[in-house]
Amino acid sequence: MPDRLKRYGALILRAKDSPAGHRILSLLTAEEGIIDVFLFGGAKSSLRSSATPFVAAQAFVYSDPVKHYRKLNDLVILESFQGLRESYAKLWSASVMAEIAIKTQGCGGEYQTLLALCLSLLRALDLAAEEEVEIKLLAFLWKSLGIMGLQPDWSRCVVCGKRIQPRKGEPLSSPILYYSPRLDGFACPDCGAEGLGLGAEDIDLLDRLGTAKIQDCGRSARGSRNLDSLRSLLYYLSQKAAEGVLLSLEIDPALTTGQK
Repeated sequence: MPDRLKRYGALILRAKDSPAGHRILSLLTAEEGIIDVFLFGGAKSSLRSSATPFVAAQAFVYSDPVKHYRKLNDLVILESFQGLRESYAKLWSASVMAEIAIKTQGCGGEYQTLLALCLSLLRALDLAAEEEVEIKLLAFLWKSLGIMGLQPDWSRCVVCGKRIQPRKGEPLSSPILYYSPRLDGFACPDCGAEGLGLGAEDIDLLDRLGTAKIQDCGRSARGSRNLDSLRSLLYYLSQKAAEGVLLSLEIDPALTTGQK
């Protein structure tokens, strides 16, 4: 008889209540990706109170082959990221992360890599100053697109194939390429200036988001042109990767924090 109790290194992404009043947890595991488990017990259950979103833990899960469901038997908390609860922007960023992980089915099966990336984001958010939060989320979005192989190539024009580079004498903020949803890629100005324009500064920042560790992504002034352009691009590409609406991206934390 196969062992029905398994231990997972897991990150709790979501908790919701079933019509019967039981809690259903969505876990990101390195072994099996996204799994849903039932959590039984009343409101006073210590297990129920500790099993909350954005907690990294060793999860002991029992599988019932007859009733075809999994239930959480025990949980050993490894990291709880208490700093997330102190900031709406941090908690919102973690919610974006969770929804992307769930909607993309663990970035198309790259469970271990995604789990490591999610933990890196949560650790960075936990200690981040408020003005650093958004740039760290953007770094996560760009890196997650890389895991799925969906980062568009900005080195060459998708139409003519020429290498894209700044023109002499033009400001660094001037667009040197345009992301075109119709073409599903970047095009040079000579091939039609449609879509979202990015300048050399934008490309430099995007490159740093892809290569630097999330915790090392520096401060960026909210509302700067760089961040506005990259926000629009990465939100669009993330929605596309999820093949549907990401509800968390419909909510702008600035509406609550008053930073606009």
